[in-house]
Amino acid sequence: MTTPRRRRRDRQPLNQLVGTPATVPTATGDIPSLVGSFAREPTHDDVARRAYHLYEERGREHGRDRDDWFQAERELRWLALHHVGDSILTTGSAYAIA
Repeated sequence: MTTPRRRRRDRQPLNQLVGTPATVPTATGDIPSLVGSFAREPTHDDVARRAYHLYEERGREHGRDRDDWFQAERELRWLALHHVGDSILTTGSAYAIA
């Protein structure tokens, strides 16, 4: 028969931080990010225009304006993301090789 283990009370709990977290230097500090230079967040007008197109495609059904807006944002962000990937691959940079 085994006896249950008791916790030692003289130790600090493991989930408490002691001191300050260390700063880890990065090796890419001076290298510009290609993703940041190619990425473009869709503008309010871009999203509004696409949401209106979705509204028209659905037969001008009222009451789904938020659904159209969020769908338009998703589509435009997806297109922007794929544009970034294509742009990076065509530059022949180290990002494309890795």
